[in-house]
Amino acid sequence: MSDYNVYAYNKPTDDLIPFVYDSITKEHISRYLYSYIPNCDLNRLKDISWQEMSKDERNCWSHAHRLLDFKKGDWILHINVPEYGKVTAGRIVGEYTYQENVPSPWEDGRYTFAVEDVFTFDRNDPRVHPYLSSRLKLQRSLWQIHCVDEFERSLKLLREETTQEVSDKFHLEQETSELLEGFTKRLQANNPGKRLEHLMAEIFRKIPGVTDVKENGSGWGTDYGADLIVTYKAGVVSELESEQTLVVQIKSYEGDHWNTEAVDQLKTAIGKFEASMGLIITTGNRTEALEKAFAELSKKIERTPIYLMAGSEVAKFVMKYGIDVLLD
Repeated sequence: MSDYNVYAYNKPTDDLIPFVYDSITKEHISRYLYSYIPNCDLNRLKDISWQEMSKDERNCWSHAHRLLDFKKGDWILHINVPEYGKVTAGRIVGEYTYQENVPSPWEDGRYTFAVEDVFTFDRNDPRVHPYLSSRLKLQRSLWQIHCVDEFERSLKLLREETTQEVSDKFHLEQETSELLEGFTKRLQANNPGKRLEHLMAEIFRKIPGVTDVKENGSGWGTDYGADLIVTYKAGVVSELESEQTLVVQIKSYEGDHWNTEAVDQLKTAIGKFEASMGLIITTGNRTEALEKAFAELSKKIERTPIYLMAGSEVAKFVMKYGIDVLLD
């Protein structure tokens, strides 16, 4: 969970836009308006009762007192700066500062924060999360953006030097991928070791065309590399169907899967059971080492197709074929 907040400033009046934009982009100073009278420092106003304040002081305080809650690391977004639809952002690096003497001829923008990482983007850019984009439309003089995760994801995409086109479904696909990864992690945590093998056996039995699933042996050396031996029918039409054998090696892993032992075990299983096909299922994430070993085995036994199912792919498989098993 992010430890910073994101705030948005309303569009300045047209005559003040150049002043606000130049200040943040050239001087790295973010300015907030509603500081249009002399001696309106929030640190002074906070010690004055509402009744003691003048009408202008009340107006400044009511619109700007939240600035005292801002902290280093927070982000400030200037809406419609330098033009409509654009947003200029900066990350706070200094404390709230009151600047009594603003540059002539301006008579506002006395509430300031030193910022860095300044950049401008289009709120309708497809790399901007749709929910964040909707929150970047004018609402009030100052408001908090309560979608920090979406801001962080959008910020990363906006700053990546890539020519890859981002589709309308990109953000949904990204978040779905995260959900699937989380699902796989929970699947592994609740089904460690042999329990995952039992669960997968039940799921394979639900797959159309599967005629038999044998849970084989109790470990390497007794199962000859096959945790499951799956018999299934293959053929264009029923008259041409034949029974085929799939050997499955299952690994209950957390995090990245670097160990290539499963590849050696799959090779042994294919030879021992004269399998038509081989499959490795791991709840761990794909790694270069695992994929390299897998590719090398595929070349050696090119007449026997083999497949690797890892990470979020396991979640998709379970959700497609095993929902009834999970809900029973």
